[in-house]
Amino acid sequence: MENKKNILEELEKEAPFLSKIKKENKFSTPENYFEVLPQVILDKKLNNNTIKFTFDKLSYRVLIPITAVVVLFFVVFNFNTNTISTDLTSDQISQLIIEDYYIEMDDYLVYEAFATILEEEENETASDNDEYINYLIENDIDINSIIEEL
Repeated sequence: MENKKNILEELEKEAPFLSKIKKENKFSTPENYFEVLPQVILDKKLNNNTIKFTFDKLSYRVLIPITAVVVLFFVVFNFNTNTISTDLTSDQISQLIIEDYYIEMDDYLVYEAFATILEEEENETASDNDEYINYLIENDIDINSIIEEL
């Protein structure tokens, strides 16, 4: 009891405004509330043994179109097996021309295509040679010393 008095005295010293507030309990419980409460809880628990799973008509009207759209997207994006490449290499074109003897080609077009291929190859080799020459010049390497080593 003395401990409680000490606490109240400290409260009056520290916070005089708080110590002036009346100590009343404004809340009340019905009579026999805590004695009857366990039985009320058990009664409610026993009554809720069955769980009902029902859909209303609106949910069927909404769920069926949504599932249809989801299945449609799944089919379109996952089963699209159109993997045929549209880019043909020169070997594939040559093979198609050889196999398909129904195509009549103008000789001029064939010569022109062959000439462009040769020009591309010459440009590639010329650029390779230029790179080698630039490397030798930049590193001050004598071509005669390379020939002697070979």
